[in-house]
Amino acid sequence: MIQSVRSLDSRLVLSALATRQAVAVPTRSLPVAVQPNPSGLRTDTLSQSRLSGRIPATGIHFNFSQPLSAPQAPLQAPGDPENIFALQMQKLQHVAPALEALPDFKTTPLKIAIEKDQTQAAFVLNNATLHLTTPAGDALILNAISGELTAQVQEPGNISLTLNGATLGVFKAHLQVTHTNESLRINGNDFRGDLRLVPAAAGRFHVVNDVLLEDYLKSVVPSESPASWPQQSLQAQALAARTYAVANWGKNKNAGFDMNDDTSDQVYKGMSTEHPATQEAVAATRGQIITHGNKPITALFFSTSGGHTDSSKEVWGVELPYIQPVPDFDQAASRYRWSLSRSQQELQVALQELGHNVGTIRSIEGVDYTAHERVKSLKITGTQGSVTVDGNRFRFAAKLHSTKFKISASGSGFKFDGGGWGHALGMSQWGARQMAKDGYNAAEIVKHYYTGVAIQSLDVSL
Repeated sequence: MIQSVRSLDSRLVLSALATRQAVAVPTRSLPVAVQPNPSGLRTDTLSQSRLSGRIPATGIHFNFSQPLSAPQAPLQAPGDPENIFALQMQKLQHVAPALEALPDFKTTPLKIAIEKDQTQAAFVLNNATLHLTTPAGDALILNAISGELTAQVQEPGNISLTLNGATLGVFKAHLQVTHTNESLRINGNDFRGDLRLVPAAAGRFHVVNDVLLEDYLKSVVPSESPASWPQQSLQAQALAARTYAVANWGKNKNAGFDMNDDTSDQVYKGMSTEHPATQEAVAATRGQIITHGNKPITALFFSTSGGHTDSSKEVWGVELPYIQPVPDFDQAASRYRWSLSRSQQELQVALQELGHNVGTIRSIEGVDYTAHERVKSLKITGTQGSVTVDGNRFRFAAKLHSTKFKISASGSGFKFDGGGWGHALGMSQWGARQMAKDGYNAAEIVKHYYTGVAIQSLDVSL
């Protein structure tokens, strides 16, 4: 059953309904447009948003089309290595709530940001309800409506709404859309749950999907691990994904959502990715999470380590007692070993993205490594000086698969011979696959990759 959200962060509500200009509108159904904004096995980099222009016969449709006003530049480029680094660090810096502080996930939805920092959006509604969440509570706008709803930013931070071409008013609050259908459609994909528009910085808004935990996992597990993989590895993925979601509940509360829908958190694509095998894995682990010290762990996972995982302290500088080095079993992975070449120009651009310019690069050498051969820092020397850079930031800027690499000169550029794909912290997805093929069950896989943990029940009964 679709649950309506009745309690949202009041800090994001800019004002009540003082600016509403009430008008009579027909209760017929209508479409919506949004400025595209980038948003998914696991690569630690951000993938491009999904685009669609299909109009469904029922439900709520959210699609991209020409904005009513000129597009604005994103507040921060999603592919910026510093932005990627900051999003990765957010995973480790968030403090997970204790078990007793968690809400009842049978009725409390997760809030997933599907699109962020938008200037306009348009929707096709069918028998939907629109209401605002204000400091005084929910305020109903219209009930049982169908037709085309358009939302557009108006300065300063106001959102104007029109239904079937008739003006509803100008609002400063959370807009909620709830409905009686099984799903809604966003960017051409069907999603379970409901929809919200949340005021954001610079007068923009976020598009947020409110979805119950177990429904969310039906999309995340097959988006993160191929449904064709062994069932026990899929169950291990379900345990990790559920735990990560629970641990990150409320992480971005001040922004009006919990998590992003890409690898900065977990890949979430809606009902299009759902599969019977992964639904079986979600059901088999229903309500179970991985804990350490009576808290859900930050259940990091990644594609491939290249033979051995690493510690959070060594790689990211944050000590998590359950993220420790363990042998991996990922030799079958396509990027168990890899080789990439980068030209002089590509590397100079990468350095410029990190705020450095050393001229023509003459040498690149590792300065500090983890115990399992991941680069912690490098020294780059050029015709205009030298600089020492962080290994993780350099990896993102140079678009390398991991920080496990050796460097050699190659023509005017450089060659990187490496292993693994991802940060190598927590559960290796390819390693979990191999352990399942070798007869290990999900609990054994989880307890191999996460040190000193237990598996506990949230007592979810949906």
